[in-house]
Amino acid sequence: MARTTVVGSYPRIGDTADEQRLRRAIARFEEGKISEAELREVERSVAADVIREQIGAGIALPTDGQVTWYDSQSHFTRRLEGFEENGLVRYFDTNTYYRQPVVTGTIQWREPIVVDEWRHAASIASGPVKAVLTGSYTLATLAKADSHEVKRLTREIADALANEVRALRSAGATHIQIDEPAITRSPKDVSLVRRGIEILASEKGSASLSLFTYFGNVALILKDLASLPIDNLGLDLVQGAANWDAIAKTSPTVPLTFGVVDARNTKRDDPQRLAQSVLGLRGHASIEESYVSPSNGLEFLPR
Repeated sequence: MARTTVVGSYPRIGDTADEQRLRRAIARFEEGKISEAELREVERSVAADVIREQIGAGIALPTDGQVTWYDSQSHFTRRLEGFEENGLVRYFDTNTYYRQPVVTGTIQWREPIVVDEWRHAASIASGPVKAVLTGSYTLATLAKADSHEVKRLTREIADALANEVRALRSAGATHIQIDEPAITRSPKDVSLVRRGIEILASEKGSASLSLFTYFGNVALILKDLASLPIDNLGLDLVQGAANWDAIAKTSPTVPLTFGVVDARNTKRDDPQRLAQSVLGLRGHASIEESYVSPSNGLEFLPR
């Protein structure tokens, strides 16, 4: 039987007054009415709620819900040397925006970025919690820089993030996920993703390293991605419907995460239909070693 996981993000704001306490805390912080430490306490309490909700729903491998993240780019680049922030840019084809990083110099790691967040999440959950990093290729392509610099940037960012992987592993993280949604837009750059993953994998130690792609299909490069030094490959099987046939044709040996639950539609999926679809891949993928998950982060759905 396949296990269950999530991709990363989780809705931080809900309909009830209690579920809106983070929004109120952020507003009060921006007004100077509470301190940064007080805001962090609210963030931690919401993260604890999010983790418990995931576990209560039967998620075997939860995340911290990325409660403290403004977006998946600036959460990393604001703490890496060589970046500054620019204006808001639309995030792929979603109705959300990210603060676009601008490259100002050589990219270097200064300090742990998500280690404290992971430690807090691990203290709440009784089992493993997955740490999530935005991949070097996606960070490089969504940053503002000369287009011919993507190759160099990907390498520099990967070198920097390798320190983060090492710090997470030293802190006790047993599952680390690398998000590379940008490769669905430019599969010809698979060699850049490979180089970045190879650098990160060199620091993972005994931790399980997964790669997740979403917002589209990677059918043309599935075989290349499956051959990377990873322990799990996550695929969007909703927006990336072509991935179904690609799995059947290539029969990847690496365990997969089947992103079959539509994370961008409020209409409920039929669990039986989804289960039958995944079981239809038996013989082409190791179902028992794999996970079932949403197609991407859950931040686009109501709490």
